[in-house]
Amino acid sequence: MLRALITSCAFFWAYGAQAEVTSAQLTQPTGRYDHAILGDADEWGGMRLTGPTGTVEVTLPQSRVFEDVTARVADLDGDGASEVLVVETHIAHGASLAVYDVTGRVTATPFIGRTHRWLAPLGVGDLDGDGLPEIAYVDRPHLARELVIVQYRDHKLTEIARISGLTNHRIGDKTIAGGIRNCGQGAEAILANADWSQVMAVRMEGRKLLPRALGPYSVAAMKQALACKL
Repeated sequence: MLRALITSCAFFWAYGAQAEVTSAQLTQPTGRYDHAILGDADEWGGMRLTGPTGTVEVTLPQSRVFEDVTARVADLDGDGASEVLVVETHIAHGASLAVYDVTGRVTATPFIGRTHRWLAPLGVGDLDGDGLPEIAYVDRPHLARELVIVQYRDHKLTEIARISGLTNHRIGDKTIAGGIRNCGQGAEAILANADWSQVMAVRMEGRKLLPRALGPYSVAAMKQALACKL
């Protein structure tokens, strides 16, 4: 059994040659952050990572919470092993997008820089067509409304593109709208325009993001778009 302490997160793992994250669950509900952007006062103080050889229990310091609807398990860099993607918020400095693996917290985007400022993950997919995944999220979906594309390579997150006028969350909603789809012509981000009047698809060409409207927004229309029916 390996016991370690990294970035104030205590975790334990029975290592094996094939160890990787197979599931992740947010744990330790806490009211120590009063943002309630997802509709209630509780955020999460911990996370449980499960793999074929054991379980990692992550506990955040009192200055941070996981401010998210779920912890997402995905292969973020195309190496065949899954990582975990989750919103990790500093109570004084706002949200960041963090990556965890079997060793604990690996890296994160910078905190936004101000309390009560959030970001909403959109999805993971090969948006630039190079055979490796990108990560999409919306920076401050209620304020800045900027779609951001980052790559996770060599254990680092690097921003490669950004465009304004798009969003995927309304204050108080318990879910995050949209996602990544591939209807046979490459991956594209599906979300809403800034005023929620249109469902938008955003393709990536090189480092340029190209948005187009698919039709009037509704919950049903968003589902149709993700199912390649719009």
